[in-house]
Amino acid sequence: MTDAPRFDGCEVVERLHSGPLSELYRAVQRPLGRPVLIKAIGASILPSSPFAASLEREARLLAEFDHPNIVALHDFVRKDERMWMVLEHVDGWTLEDVLKKASRLEQAACVAVALEVTRALSHTHERGISHRDLRPRNILISKRGQVKLANFSVASDERMATAPELLDHGSSYVGPAYMSPEQILGEPADPRSDLFSLSVVLYEMLAGERPFQAADEHNESLRIRSEMPPPLARKVNGLLPSLERVVQRCLEKMPSDRFQTAGELLEALEQIAREMGLRDPAEAIRRALREAGLAGVARGSRASQHTRSQPSSSDSMTLTRASAGLFVACVLLVAGVALVQMVSRRGEERQGAQGGRARLELLPQSVAYLRVVAHPWANVIVDGELVDTTPFARPIPLGAGVHYVRFEHPQAPAERRTIKLSPGETLLLDVSLKVAPESGDASVSGNPLGGDAGVPEDTSP
Repeated sequence: MTDAPRFDGCEVVERLHSGPLSELYRAVQRPLGRPVLIKAIGASILPSSPFAASLEREARLLAEFDHPNIVALHDFVRKDERMWMVLEHVDGWTLEDVLKKASRLEQAACVAVALEVTRALSHTHERGISHRDLRPRNILISKRGQVKLANFSVASDERMATAPELLDHGSSYVGPAYMSPEQILGEPADPRSDLFSLSVVLYEMLAGERPFQAADEHNESLRIRSEMPPPLARKVNGLLPSLERVVQRCLEKMPSDRFQTAGELLEALEQIAREMGLRDPAEAIRRALREAGLAGVARGSRASQHTRSQPSSSDSMTLTRASAGLFVACVLLVAGVALVQMVSRRGEERQGAQGGRARLELLPQSVAYLRVVAHPWANVIVDGELVDTTPFARPIPLGAGVHYVRFEHPQAPAERRTIKLSPGETLLLDVSLKVAPESGDASVSGNPLGGDAGVPEDTSP
């Protein structure tokens, strides 16, 4: 940019924001060639002004953090009449941008984003710093599915008695939508205020609307202070009861009724992640980005997308092996047994039915099986992982217990089922998808791989 100001060691590529008090630029740091963001005070603001002091204060706070879910500070420069920060550039979008495209996200992606933001908050709260402006525009999501908390311009530090002067970019007081009741009443915010704001964001990701949404800011403020939010279960099909309880607790009016620390909330969210089989938060987020139609998602996720349109049994086995490596020790044991059973069943098919029965008798009683029939066809996703493609899927070995099954077809709404398997049980799910009529389209009414779908031999264990 020929009209952009010069920042030592950086070449400006694009102006992202320009206001009377602050400016934001996308740049390249030389000679490293590293993409960065530059946040600077406006050209008319003197370094001695309280607004410039706020920028320096934000830089000092960021310098205290060292966490993968917080935007990193690379440099802070004060030179002549200029002052700026050099920040980590996140190649992706704000959560606000994602929600504009997708309206709402799948439960797994919502929990994944909340987990990562809570980890960032736990890090800042341990240092006595509350963000005070937690909203979708300040949550960055990379094309690789990474989550970063940004913009600490109005963060409060319990070691400092006074609040910062407000810069024009990202002020916490642009509206009440994500503020806690105590913030609206002008009371001091503390870490529990951040948890309230995060829960508003989580509710919005799940339901496609904020819990206290109203026609104007005045009524929204009143609702935040005095009304309970509409039950999430009425707005989200198949919502986990444990997830709704977590959201409700964070949205309590009195801070003393919420989780008292980000660590407590993190523990609750991690338990929910285990309950829903969420093994790779980044992959769940990448899947949500693809479903939102956002371009340029990481290469690994493109491969996953191709697999979902043309899966095979060997692809399913590769996914199972990859996910098993992410389990904690106790779950890894069950997943390993399931993987051994998949391999052994293929050997049994080659050796004949008699050999197969002999091998199955050696299996531990914790293994159960799921059989699926879907009309006309569907990708079968179990606990967040693509497993097989119908119309008739092979028996799927699973650990005994609760599992979450989703059926996806490109021309039909997703169907969801929650199942509970007992050791040694074989459960059959027969699902019909509401496919929009398409004349002469084999991908809608036939096998997704093309041709006629034959009925395989019954191989129930």
